[in-house]
Amino acid sequence: MESTQETDTEIVDKAISSKFIEKVCKRIKNDKPIYEKFADKGVVFIDKVMPYVCVYRYKKEDEYFSGLLKTQASYIIADSSVDLTELLTQLAESMSERFNTFLILELWPIINQHGSTFHIYAPKGKTLATTKTFEEGFKSLRDINVFVSTKVEKSEIRHPHSLESLMDTKTCKRTATILYGIAIPAIYKDVEKDEVYYLFYRKLHSIFSETVKRAVFEFIRVQTSNPFDNYLMLGKTQVDNITLQADKELAEISEGMSFLLRTTPVNSHEEWIKFQERNFKRTPSFNYRLIAIDPEQEKRKLFNIPIDKVEDPTIAYILRGKRLEIEKQLTMLEERGTSNFKFVGNSLYGVIKKDVLKGAKKLLRAYPESQDQLGDERLNSEEFAAIAQEEMNYYQELFPEQKLKIEIREDVAGIMVSKSKLLISDQLSINAKRADALIQHEVATHILTYCNGKSQPLEQMYAGFEGYDQLQEGLAVLAEYLVGGLTVNRLRLLAGRVVAVNAMVGGDTFLETFRLLQKKHSFSDRTAYYITMRVFRGGGLTKDAVYLAGVMDVLNYIKKGGEIEFLYSGKFNTVHIGLIKELLYRGVLKHPKTPRFLERPQVQQRLENLRRGIELTDLLT
Repeated sequence: MESTQETDTEIVDKAISSKFIEKVCKRIKNDKPIYEKFADKGVVFIDKVMPYVCVYRYKKEDEYFSGLLKTQASYIIADSSVDLTELLTQLAESMSERFNTFLILELWPIINQHGSTFHIYAPKGKTLATTKTFEEGFKSLRDINVFVSTKVEKSEIRHPHSLESLMDTKTCKRTATILYGIAIPAIYKDVEKDEVYYLFYRKLHSIFSETVKRAVFEFIRVQTSNPFDNYLMLGKTQVDNITLQADKELAEISEGMSFLLRTTPVNSHEEWIKFQERNFKRTPSFNYRLIAIDPEQEKRKLFNIPIDKVEDPTIAYILRGKRLEIEKQLTMLEERGTSNFKFVGNSLYGVIKKDVLKGAKKLLRAYPESQDQLGDERLNSEEFAAIAQEEMNYYQELFPEQKLKIEIREDVAGIMVSKSKLLISDQLSINAKRADALIQHEVATHILTYCNGKSQPLEQMYAGFEGYDQLQEGLAVLAEYLVGGLTVNRLRLLAGRVVAVNAMVGGDTFLETFRLLQKKHSFSDRTAYYITMRVFRGGGLTKDAVYLAGVMDVLNYIKKGGEIEFLYSGKFNTVHIGLIKELLYRGVLKHPKTPRFLERPQVQQRLENLRRGIELTDLLT
């Protein structure tokens, strides 16, 4: 073996009492999580009863190596002077009684400046699937470090040379325990300078977590009476206080920023009147709310949030992405009204994908004119609110701990949702045939996902992950289609926004973009103005292109066999779907309540159409 961090034979110290071991075993028997420290010598963490444990024994602890083990739901990290024999024997007996076998993974760092080989010390005999999974997982690190290699060695010695084995052969046989040793090169730091490569370490952190879970799952699948359906179920179910606090602080900063409110003109209606009077020949002059926060102070608070202390790589990834989004939004507030606003926004919302622009143009070619809605009956604010209240009552029963409310207000344009409130303009007048579609859009999508998210332990589930608008709006528009209320004008509006964003990014002025919509795509003067205003607000905001992109994302997701019910778990984007599924498998998140409109036979038929795959233009047939 290559030299490890321990160089001298250690004198062990009976630091773990029989009372301590008895307490641990009792909690296992009662299916209780374990987080127990023994003096200042180490810690035992077992999130739930599982037939494996990771062990790291140290002379001088490497906190970054410990961080790798802490990605797992079962680990012991201890000073090498501690005798773990009796604790592990009792654990093995308890776990083998349930699962017929037990796996101990001893891991240790190789402190070598130029070492990059992962050593897997496996049992002698037939090569287990677990060994192959470890080998494949560590080899995948070559994508970020070309020097990484792996070496499998079948050996009786599966522990650091300077230490005794965690369990002798006789005890292993008696308790049906399999021992693996894994020596990991400290490629996450410059050993000589003691400098950590933080960005690389984050990726290693994630790949290590995934590799160990997959390898352990192979062991469980083949060797045990397997109660786990998916390797993701081996992840932690407990969310610690550091994680919850980081999540809470991020949500508070995001909510207090009111980004869209502070980047939307307060005089858009007045400027529309002037724009008309001037025959659409002079660029409007927009005014904005004063910014009542200091972006610099908010950034200071943002980066004081200890996301680096979050042990769970999945949740850390989510929180880090949200922090980056908030940082960019704060920078955009500082740059509001300048060209820099647009450039930072481009990095936040991304460029328009070719298929989205192509889809928008196809829609506008297929439906070159707006269409009058069928039926003359219209609903005012009171009438619409009465219909919406029936839907709100249904969801209020599903979420009795939350307060769902409808407000008719004079300071709202049209209909919008704020958390669990449906806000309706007192001047509202809508076609009666659109009422159901709008209610399913606002209540059965936006309010429902908020309520589902609010029921979860992570505040980001209702405050919104990075880029959550895209999936939210796609899902909401799809609800209109499913209940048979999606109109030509609605899809034309989404397509028009994409075309307008593309024009703005390409260098067109406000007036040129307005004329493109008005002349080439036959939008009414008023609609063309408001689309253009939204795209040019603040200095140029590309956000409006995500709505049609979201519709296309949901269509693609369902066509590939994705379950629509899952998308109501909270407010996230399509890039987060795999992460949300993992957290659901692990039991960190609860399964969502679903919209009642999904029970309608017509909706089920339309969902079947989506599973077969349809074009954007088919949403109107």
